Amino acid sequence: MAFYMVYLLYPLQEVIFYDGKAKRTNPEYGYIHQARKKGLGYLTEMTVDTRHGIITGVDCYPANQRESDIILEHLKGQPCKYQEIGLDGGYDIGAVHRGLELLGVQGYTAIREYQNNAMKKGFCYEEETDRFVCRQGEYLAFQKLIYKKSTENYYRLYSRSKKQCKNCPNFSACATDLGTVRINASAYYPSFYRNSKKVGTSDYLRVMRLRKIWAEGTFAVLKRGHKLNKIQKRGLQKAIEECLLSATALNLKQLVKAV
Repeated sequence: MAFYMVYLLYPLQEVIFYDGKAKRTNPEYGYIHQARKKGLGYLTEMTVDTRHGIITGVDCYPANQRESDIILEHLKGQPCKYQEIGLDGGYDIGAVHRGLELLGVQGYTAIREYQNNAMKKGFCYEEETDRFVCRQGEYLAFQKLIYKKSTENYYRLYSRSKKQCKNCPNFSACATDLGTVRINASAYYPSFYRNSKKVGTSDYLRVMRLRKIWAEGTFAVLKRGHKLNKIQKRGLQKAIEECLLSATALNLKQLVKAV
């Protein structure tokens, strides 16, 4: 008899702060400065299934590394197969969406508000033709991939000739400071767009609801019940061991409930 189960796994991330005085004797941790995360420490990333709340994977790394750079390697190392995953807004990045597609995982990610969003200027994206369409019905076709040294990232360039748009009543709203009509989108913008189309669907709302229950709830138990908000030993390997011990203890509790 074969059992088929769909696991919905969530990566969890929080800063685990270490005693700031130990910087000289513990050079492995990193510094982070974000809205709610400030200080020296590590980031721990976990996946937990929503059937029984079992933690299936644990990773720990210096806090100055971006979660979005680690998640795909984290998911590749999982011992179990899964079909759906729920993520917070920190993973709303084109490279993450494309990586999940290549892994065959259906990802549901909370949407972030981007400052230079082309939609704010009245452009609409056409996935079939890979181009942006303005309010006047004219399109900006994909031209090439460009590399920016300032961000060390690649972008997709969509542009239209200035001569074709100079008589448009919305030219001033669409044009850049240099007077050109162009859009620099993520190198994986098609995957980014496909994820945004999931927002508001019944599956998206279901996943986000479960994420609040299991992802946030699991970390609350680890931080408050297992005192994982502060590492007691020095070194990255010791931090990994402490995270694994806390996750194992919580899994034993969940297994007792599941039996």
